[in-house]
Amino acid sequence: MANRGHRLRVAAAAAVVGGLLAGSYLLVERRPGQVPTAAPVVPLALLPGPSQAPLPDPVPAVRAALARYAAARRAHTGIAVLDRVTGRAVGYEDGARFPTASVVKLDILATLLWQHQRTGRPLSAGQKHAATEMITESDNEAADALWTEIGGASGLAQANRVFGLTRTTPNRAGYWGLTTTTAADQVRLLGVLADPAGPLSAGSRGYALGLLARVRAGQRWGVPRAAAGPTAVYVKDGWLASVTDRGRWIVNSVGRIIEPGHDWLVAVLSDHNPTEGGGIGTVEHLATTAVAGLRATPNPVS
Repeated sequence: MANRGHRLRVAAAAAVVGGLLAGSYLLVERRPGQVPTAAPVVPLALLPGPSQAPLPDPVPAVRAALARYAAARRAHTGIAVLDRVTGRAVGYEDGARFPTASVVKLDILATLLWQHQRTGRPLSAGQKHAATEMITESDNEAADALWTEIGGASGLAQANRVFGLTRTTPNRAGYWGLTTTTAADQVRLLGVLADPAGPLSAGSRGYALGLLARVRAGQRWGVPRAAAGPTAVYVKDGWLASVTDRGRWIVNSVGRIIEPGHDWLVAVLSDHNPTEGGGIGTVEHLATTAVAGLRATPNPVS
């Protein structure tokens, strides 16, 4: 009997060890005077593990940092940023209206392309030349010509309704650079150039982005400063000394940055800047703060 009891105890112990080695917990029952019997094995995967804290939301901290900087600089500015990959977005005064200066040239180009899609007519050689000069060199005479081609303020307004720009008002006196807009609307316009399901065809989107990628070096400030290891950067800047604001500067930058794991649409608008250089510094700091802040937190696991 002693030998039999010893064998049973050894077998029970082996069963427990075997269950543990197999990656399971073996639950054991025992009544008084009986050898332990094996209960059903519970897999380790089904047992509660350590809880994982949710990833922090970076948006409130980023927005607070933007507000602090704008207050310290006494800057009148608005910014909107959207990452098309993660869906993260942040804005600060992104519904405030600002004069566009030359960033409206991107809207003029998008309108021209949309109108030609509707008629089925390709751009003429002259229109292509003007579009290239308008975007890559920010040439104002080319913008004048294409503003007339699209039907001026009425043509721009019609296209913007299709594009979803609800807070952009074309200047009806013919001064296209005094069109007013918001940072949120400018990100919507950038989205029109990025979205395969949007109103512009793949050919139109590729043509516009190709020009934005070729903007000359001296005009690639603003949004590009926020890039980190990019695979592509697209930008259109605008700057204008306002005759109605004692010569203070309107300084704007809108663009797209494609990086591994990110596709940023960024718009930063400002006015009342004492100097052009100071306005550029403000725009670049805000763009960099917003993008870096959203980039710093790991992407949520879906």
